[in-house]
Amino acid sequence: MSQEAAGAGEARIYDQGYRPWTGPRGAVGTRFWIVAWHELAQAWKNKWFRRVVWASFFPLGVFSVLLIVTSRLGGVVQLGPADTWVQFWGVQQLFAMLVVYHLGRNAIAEDLRTGALAVYFSRPVSFAQYLGGKWLAVALGVAGVTLAPGMVLAVFQALVGEQTGPLVFLRAALSLVVLTALLAAVEGAVVLAISSLAPRGRVAGIVWVLVFFLSAGLGAGLAEASGVEALGALGFPDAHARLAERLFGLRDLDVAALWALGSHGLWTLGALGIVLLRLRRWRGY
Repeated sequence: MSQEAAGAGEARIYDQGYRPWTGPRGAVGTRFWIVAWHELAQAWKNKWFRRVVWASFFPLGVFSVLLIVTSRLGGVVQLGPADTWVQFWGVQQLFAMLVVYHLGRNAIAEDLRTGALAVYFSRPVSFAQYLGGKWLAVALGVAGVTLAPGMVLAVFQALVGEQTGPLVFLRAALSLVVLTALLAAVEGAVVLAISSLAPRGRVAGIVWVLVFFLSAGLGAGLAEASGVEALGALGFPDAHARLAERLFGLRDLDVAALWALGSHGLWTLGALGIVLLRLRRWRGY
């Protein structure tokens, strides 16, 4: 019997031995970036998420034309740069809502359903890094569809707008950064709270969309029924629109702006409290 025939029914064993990791090692304190990157990478596989991101840059063309029109025909067209910026931000806020839907719905719901939290915390990832990474993924998604196209429009305004120069760009850029940070804080916290309570990611996504629109409708309805305009700030989309009007210069800072800022704070802290309560079992990690 040949050697080939004798070994035909035997399995080959390859002893590779122990091979130590020789690649780059990240600092333990930056592990939240890995959590965030995982969420972004998973969402990017969804073609609808990619379409939302690319589509968020399309309004730039329309609002760039509006800036040119207002700068050349300011006395004829009753639309100033501040109005253009407020309308632009209103459109981008809708794109932010869709991005949050894709990034936040599975963030905690699927980890709880599949038992992935035990895997996370069996590695050198703390509870704060886990939660911070989940929020950072949502925040980066929001910044990608609000801050990024907004900065392009700010550069365009500084070059061909009614008023040009670096100071014009800095004013618009500062407003964009502040509004993006506020939007990421409140919407990131709310969607993570919803995701921590929902049995599945799909359910969390549906509830997130309902909360977004119903909170705005509830605030507007209470304000109209009671005659107290400040009650409109109970819905965080409406509160954010009020803050955008003040920061872009359409209205002066007043008590209503403080109500809107307070609304953002209550939504964020309330949602964070829900997440901490829901994940209280894992807070010791």
